Amino acid sequence: MCGEMVTLLTYSKDIICKKAKLQSFRPFHAVYLKRMNVDRCFTRTLVTVYSTTMLAAFLRVQLNVLGGYMYIDSCIDDNNQKSFSLQAAPDVQQEYLSQVQYLLLDGITDLTKTVTEAVENVLGKLSLQDSMKLQDMEDCLTKLRGQVEVLSSDNDVLLAGNMVHPLSRYMMGAEGGNQSSCKLASSQESIHRIMQETRDVIESNDFCLVLNNCLDIAFSRLLDNMAHFFRPSVQGELSNRDFNPYKTQLPLAKVIPMMNAQIFTLCSDAPNQFVQELLLVPFMKDFAANIYESFSQVKIHRADP
Repeated sequence: MCGEMVTLLTYSKDIICKKAKLQSFRPFHAVYLKRMNVDRCFTRTLVTVYSTTMLAAFLRVQLNVLGGYMYIDSCIDDNNQKSFSLQAAPDVQQEYLSQVQYLLLDGITDLTKTVTEAVENVLGKLSLQDSMKLQDMEDCLTKLRGQVEVLSSDNDVLLAGNMVHPLSRYMMGAEGGNQSSCKLASSQESIHRIMQETRDVIESNDFCLVLNNCLDIAFSRLLDNMAHFFRPSVQGELSNRDFNPYKTQLPLAKVIPMMNAQIFTLCSDAPNQFVQELLLVPFMKDFAANIYESFSQVKIHRADP
């Protein structure tokens, strides 16, 4: 899903820009198209890494928040059903899980704009003939992350001593903007309460640390995948023991298709090893367990008379 959204967004933006610019700079259209392909390739790959990582982290939070409430509901026996209201009724579960659509739609759209600008700033002066080592690739990714993962004065603030992660604005919209209309007033109240509690988790220091660690793993996996392409092309040129991918140079024109191929590797069909790795790292599992334990002990709300 993330890969399809990223491809649609980048290609639709490129088509509009191409038609507008080629009319004025037709003699240089070949150079422009090559330059556009470089930016589009890096943008698509980076947005894929970011969106997949954020989706894994956000869903992990949602499922454990919801799991905690469902456990409480399961503890309500038949004698207390009339005295206490269900906190995660089926319609509430469906509505709550559907909130991930913000990340998959508006969130990825805004993220693509941010990443596109960062790619143009960092890679704008490179030509297809420039040679690139794996270390150069790592340096470029570090600079790109530095521009994408920055605080925005409009969206990111310190809340009660907690540093809100710069990427949290792509997971949940402005407060009050994530709520969709529910048929039942009780359901609307439950959704509002659970979403507010989810926002508190997303804006916590713990989530900030977990997401940063997940992003470090994600970009490390990206570099590991790219290192495979920096092996010598001639067999026997270097033994596997002596091989050092950081000493190999490749022109940027050859790096582009390698980088583009990472989209299909990172967003492959289930079972996706990249997503599984993110979900099963110890700090993610511990964080999820803490969320479940916290929300499975929430005070039961009495039903309105």
